[in-house]
Amino acid sequence: MTDKLALHTRLEKDLTEDWQAILDILAEFMQVPVALILQADNQQVNVYARNQSKRNPFRLKQNLPSGSSLFHKKVIETNQQLSVLDASQSKEWAKSKELQYGLINYLGFPLHWPDGAKFGIICVMKTDAEAYTTKQKQVILQIKKIVESHLELVWQNQQLQAQSNNLQYLAYTDDLTESWNRRAFINESNKELKRSHRSGHIVCLLMMDIDDFKDINDAFGHEVGDEVLKLFSHCIQATKRPYDIFGRIGGEEFAILLPETGLKQATHLAERIRKKVSEIFYFTQGQSIKITVSIGVHQVDDKETNILVALNQADKLLYAAKHSGKNTVIATSL
Repeated sequence: MTDKLALHTRLEKDLTEDWQAILDILAEFMQVPVALILQADNQQVNVYARNQSKRNPFRLKQNLPSGSSLFHKKVIETNQQLSVLDASQSKEWAKSKELQYGLINYLGFPLHWPDGAKFGIICVMKTDAEAYTTKQKQVILQIKKIVESHLELVWQNQQLQAQSNNLQYLAYTDDLTESWNRRAFINESNKELKRSHRSGHIVCLLMMDIDDFKDINDAFGHEVGDEVLKLFSHCIQATKRPYDIFGRIGGEEFAILLPETGLKQATHLAERIRKKVSEIFYFTQGQSIKITVSIGVHQVDDKETNILVALNQADKLLYAAKHSGKNTVIATSL
């Protein structure tokens, strides 16, 4: 759960600055050389924030391996506060790293995310065995609450981000085929066209249409037609490259934008798709339905800055493929 902060780079920077300022105040009030906020992560703890005293030997982002600090280890394992007045008088703490710096007095509290998961520790340390006053203990507890309220904001921000991502996914995804829908395909493709035109890279576009799909619907019903669309989409997803942009344009029409791909390579990919699709059979009602696809391959011109223009050109090639016998690929003549 401790990687939540890593998902919010700007928020992480703000928290580091805010917590550092809080720890400076805490260290002065507690009259200690060391005040830390530590993030627990598997087998180690990391110095997430520190007071800026020159007497503080710990560095920001320093990793403290498990077992190097017996104080921190105890707090994490017990999930309870720990108060040690003079570690030098006990064999229990003899091997703790802090004693190397003369830090014998430790007061630490566990920090938690809102769901109860451990975040880490807030602690202070000093070189004398003087006990902290009741007021000092109250102050560090109040600062612990402030830090945990910040963690709650991070938590809420992540929940909102997750909801936003989910809504975007729902808005951009075709429910049936789990590919981009028309709107998403156009948006993502236009972004890629701008990038490719700036960098001078070639882009190609495949326009695909399942052959005789209406006949399949008429003969076997729309439920079977839906299954055919799913099979086709899954076949394309498995055949295309990870960075290709694939979407359902409407009905049984699909498109793939191929970044940094010349016409020859795009035509080879189209042929591979055509062959893969022709190997699909759907069995229903005691019959086998053979699926084929016609594909138009268009190399996007530098002047075609909107994907709709390129789609129109690719659609003409698809139309030609349909009228040349179907189950075929026709590409732009350069």
